[in-house]
Amino acid sequence: MESQTTRADLDLERERQRLIEELLAAEGLDAPDEGGGAIAPRDPAAPVPATYAQEVLWLLDRATPGLTAYNSPLARRVRGPLDVGALERALGGLVARHESLRTVFAAEGDGAVQVVRPAAPFALVVHDVRAVPAAEREAAALAALRAEANRPFDLAREPGFRAALARLADDDHVLLLLTHHIVSDAWSYGQIFRDLGALYAGTELPPPALQYGDFAAWQRATLRGEALETALGYWRARLADLPVLELPTDFARGAVQSFAGARRTVVLPPALHAAIRALAQRTSTTTYTVLLAAYATVLRRYSGQDDIVIGSAVANRTRRELEDVVGYFSQALPMRVRFESDPSFAALLARASETVLGAFEHQDTPLESLVLELQRSRGAAQSHAPLFRVVLTMQDTLGAELTLGDAATSPVELDAAGTKFDLTILATERADGLELALWYRTDLFTGGYAERFLGHLTTVLEAAVAEPTRRVSALPLLTAAERAKLAAWNETAADEGAPATLVALFEAQAARVPERTAVVGADAALSYAELNARANALARQLRSLGVVPNAPVGLLLDRSAEAIVGLLGILKAGGAYMPLSVDAPAARLATQLTESGAKVVVTDAVGAGKLPASVQAVSFDASGASSDANVDSVAAPDDLAYVLYTSGSTGTPKGVAVTHANAVHYARAISRVLGALDGLHFGMVSTLAADLGNTALLPALLAGGTLHVLSKDVTTDPARFAEYFAAHPLDVIKATPNHVVALGTALPTTWLVVGGEALRPEVARTFLNAGTCRVLNHYGPTETTVGVLTHEVTTASLSGQTVPLGKPLANTHAYVVDTFGNEQPVGIPGELLIGGAGVARGYLKRDDLTAERFVAFHGERVYRTGDRVRRLPDGSIEFLGRVDDQVKVRGFRVELGEIEQVLRANPGVAQAVVVLNEEELVAYAVPKQAGYAVSHSDRPTREKLVEWLAAQLPEYMVPSAVVLLDALPLTPNGKVDKRALPAPDAAEQQGEQFAEPRTDTERQLAAIWAEVLKKERVGLGDNFLALGGHSLLAIRALGKISKSFGVRLPLRTLFEASTLEQLAGAVDRARAGTA
Repeated sequence: MESQTTRADLDLERERQRLIEELLAAEGLDAPDEGGGAIAPRDPAAPVPATYAQEVLWLLDRATPGLTAYNSPLARRVRGPLDVGALERALGGLVARHESLRTVFAAEGDGAVQVVRPAAPFALVVHDVRAVPAAEREAAALAALRAEANRPFDLAREPGFRAALARLADDDHVLLLLTHHIVSDAWSYGQIFRDLGALYAGTELPPPALQYGDFAAWQRATLRGEALETALGYWRARLADLPVLELPTDFARGAVQSFAGARRTVVLPPALHAAIRALAQRTSTTTYTVLLAAYATVLRRYSGQDDIVIGSAVANRTRRELEDVVGYFSQALPMRVRFESDPSFAALLARASETVLGAFEHQDTPLESLVLELQRSRGAAQSHAPLFRVVLTMQDTLGAELTLGDAATSPVELDAAGTKFDLTILATERADGLELALWYRTDLFTGGYAERFLGHLTTVLEAAVAEPTRRVSALPLLTAAERAKLAAWNETAADEGAPATLVALFEAQAARVPERTAVVGADAALSYAELNARANALARQLRSLGVVPNAPVGLLLDRSAEAIVGLLGILKAGGAYMPLSVDAPAARLATQLTESGAKVVVTDAVGAGKLPASVQAVSFDASGASSDANVDSVAAPDDLAYVLYTSGSTGTPKGVAVTHANAVHYARAISRVLGALDGLHFGMVSTLAADLGNTALLPALLAGGTLHVLSKDVTTDPARFAEYFAAHPLDVIKATPNHVVALGTALPTTWLVVGGEALRPEVARTFLNAGTCRVLNHYGPTETTVGVLTHEVTTASLSGQTVPLGKPLANTHAYVVDTFGNEQPVGIPGELLIGGAGVARGYLKRDDLTAERFVAFHGERVYRTGDRVRRLPDGSIEFLGRVDDQVKVRGFRVELGEIEQVLRANPGVAQAVVVLNEEELVAYAVPKQAGYAVSHSDRPTREKLVEWLAAQLPEYMVPSAVVLLDALPLTPNGKVDKRALPAPDAAEQQGEQFAEPRTDTERQLAAIWAEVLKKERVGLGDNFLALGGHSLLAIRALGKISKSFGVRLPLRTLFEASTLEQLAGAVDRARAGTA
């Protein structure tokens, strides 16, 4: 990347330094001082140490063979007469003049020393492309120079400076100057240009007063021990609890960083450029600071984080005697921008200005040792992140351009090498506006991502300069084109027919196809006429008990044809059916009945025994009473059809109240997707207590299909399930993906609809490869009536890491918003809001929760799902996780807080937390200690806690593992650090599986790991990352491995062969030459 971007390391050239010094003085701060005494020429007999900054680059180079990210190329087109011999001699004189350009590096102890080689004639590489056809000549020249720029340096064997020339014609050349960042920086190029031009002209130059080695010796002598600790004090305070920027990416972040990069550019028009400069002048800041605040604002909206750290390169030549020295002085400083209290842009600008001034005042502190210190405290989980992942740099015109006699020179864009950070913005003030060049890592982002980012930054800048008093959360992010596209994706209006109730639609089918089989269960098979007649009889019985519209009526029956009779009978009576799980503990049933106010429950003899005495149990007449005459309809479309209880975070389940209009809308909308359903056979393979099965139930009974209600015994036994399929071929089933997998190879003939949990691509591929049916991924919370989004799975749609949730059904809408209610652009996560005809009435008798979750947005009533999603470029929604602690387990929605509350209620438990670990619930409990009054019988064991939970929660909410801990791990902010919780197996076996190293290689490696990771002992099965290792510690370890074993391993080795035993094998193979 940095053919031009290394020029950008010069964030503060001489003019800007004077401006910042004036601002510092106005703030009562000091400009960077020149403490430490004068820098004098070093002892020529003494070794030349590497500077702190050089040592880090040297370690990176040793650990990552072939790394070119720190190659710094600059190319110039030279038109006119050029004396190539004179140029070559001038380059030799340049290298002789500046020691850094003829320096190599050698290991010494844990670090490195510089070895300055004697001056020698310089060999200029010349690529003559004059014979190439004219139309292809320039491309050939640039390709040759780009290959030169991307050729790695061997810092132990060759100096970090090269030059190459491409000859297009006798009077047309392109000159490449290439340095490794370890010996030069952007400021240095100005001196290189001045000296090269003078030497080419034959000018005699006085020898430099100082060399870079003099500075290195001075730095190591003055900045060490207490002096270094004092210098680092400011930065330790500023960087305490440093966050890691978690940007959404197009591709997963790998274990080892790639440096491949590409660039997108936009030029802000002169009017906007002028407005930015005017705002900077009014607020006594700089253009850079305005860009910093706007950049941080966009990053905040992308990441959802209120604490943003952006790197900024500074020249770091605060001492006048260093201005003409060629060497690596520049430093990337962390600029931390906080968004507490949602400030106005003007207030944020003031914060950013204070950060910039403070950073500049302390810019000469070497931060390299602090990087290692901070990384160690972060641990392996954040080993990707240095001090920052994104950079903003002002790219100013260099103080000197290259002059080669009478020839005209001009910059050439090579776009060579790579990029060291996730995103890097280079801002250049030009006569025609402000250029923003965004470099991005191509292993993380697409070009489309970069283009959208620049568009959003432009939009924020336009709004901020127009109204700086506006809160940053209210600054628009989306472009006009994006707003139009989002609106178009929600244009789902369709004619669904006249308003109706479920009862009316079912009775229409019963009249149309009375003899067709309506429902098949293990207990009976009923035609539409029989089902209707039996439901009529039950409805009359319920009416006699006072059931009226909107009254919830419990339905406590196992999966059977009788359960469908009960459901329809309740609806015909005018009530709202409320399914209850036959597996639920009596205490939970009592809670649901009390919360809902239900006075009547349709059940059987077994269920009646679990009900409280206050509830009227209604059992079917064993003879199967029926009535052909339909009951007079009393329910309206806006009356309740059913109430489904879901887990509640407060510890109390909540009932979702769904109307007939909601349910009819869903049946009609999903039928549009599934196509002609008349006469199809639908399989209901889940409990009535969750709405998962309504995708089969409603379309089947309202469209003239046959509903097969499979018993729990069948749907939990793959052999019996396959037998059922063989005897009763099914056209459509709806289940969770894991349930389908568990049931084996039996699949429907037309549609497999999956929902209730994330569909993994590899699972979806298995379904597709079976070739028996189409596959539909279906998403939607109970509060929006069964499902809202659908995506037909195809081979082409399985190229990503997830399977999309899809797009909205007819007459429904999907919005992705940030925490302030702003719509998010494509690719950026937010909470999913759902609007349209499926949005339920709310939570039964819970007006507080209803007001919290059902809100107004864009002029309509929407449901806040709590699901974290993002839009894909085609408008589909992709599921990313939860914004709260709600998860789905085997299709059931579970509030982790409800389980935690039950666990904490145990007399022997002090603290508890529950997580979803690879689709299984895992509970962590801290027992009460001796200081608490706990009887011996109440002391918790894993077995006792499982029994405790099973007595109060449904089976699907009982964790599969309970882990007892002495204490819950905490983050620096005092919150439970869920990432640090041990895996259940690891917790059980901790300390019991240690294996001593056996071979000499293993023992030496164990000693190296113990030293680098600061561990007392390291065993064969220990994992580098699990012990707190990260990329920078891996570099240290690999350096010691190289020294001990005489082999050079790439950085990825420590992540791919991450246990000590695996690494020992890699070392032995490398020593044997078989790696």
